Amino acid sequence: MVTSKTPFREIDIRLPHLRFAARCWGPENGIPFLGMHGWLDNAATYDHIAPLLPELKLVSLDFHGHGFSDHLPPGIAYHFADSVDLMFRVADQLGWEKFNLIGHSMGAAVAALMAGVIPERVQNMILIEGLGPFSRRDSFGPRALRLSIEGMKSIERKSMPLYPDLEAAVQARYKVGGMKLDSVRTLVQRGVRMVENGVTWASDSRLRVGSRTYFSEEQIIEFFKQIRCPTLLIHGDFYFQENPDWQQRMRARCEYVPDLQDVLLPGGHHLHLDNPKPVAQAIRFFLKNRI
Repeated sequence: MVTSKTPFREIDIRLPHLRFAARCWGPENGIPFLGMHGWLDNAATYDHIAPLLPELKLVSLDFHGHGFSDHLPPGIAYHFADSVDLMFRVADQLGWEKFNLIGHSMGAAVAALMAGVIPERVQNMILIEGLGPFSRRDSFGPRALRLSIEGMKSIERKSMPLYPDLEAAVQARYKVGGMKLDSVRTLVQRGVRMVENGVTWASDSRLRVGSRTYFSEEQIIEFFKQIRCPTLLIHGDFYFQENPDWQQRMRARCEYVPDLQDVLLPGGHHLHLDNPKPVAQAIRFFLKNRI
């Protein structure tokens, strides 16, 4: 695991209706980057790479329903597209008119839509293991809504898993696979909360319910066409090569992003945690002469 002598700060970013927790790295006058994590991860996703990019002022958020951030009120479903609006509101609270984005997986999907919605505010964008959200055919719409309605009813009747201590939660997540143990521990330390008889996941259980609406592939491409900032897309070779259908989809999407550099590096889906040095090197090379 990478460690650093550079301390981070824990901050709260308060909107009128939601409080976002964030971990802030780097100097006050550093290059402003809004960091967004993957589904069911949290702000600690950049703990291993932030020390390798000391010139950045990286504000790494817990999305709502994740980590230390607020959950939505009871009975309300999470909508992917809402995160686009919320992240611009967060940037407003930080006083950033123009800024840069770094996103992993789900966070990369949010970032790509942000850059296509209000492109004049995004200066540079780094996407790790993701280029836009999952798409569905238009005909899937009724099915998606039904599954979500049924899923919300079902999830409300279930309780979250309970573990006797933090290490038991770490081991449970590690058994799922896909990450080194140190990387798992980094995320889990911020991803659990203490309860009476042990620890449980801090994330909102409603996040596990499928989306109620999806964009079609054609709609997502229209977002990409509006992107104006230089974009770095980083793939881990393990998942990319083991999933040829996803590889083909990503290759096709890349054609519609105007100024995109596509880099394949050793590693899996969480390569920025498992093997951060090559990822940091690719980022620094990308940003050279751009900022």
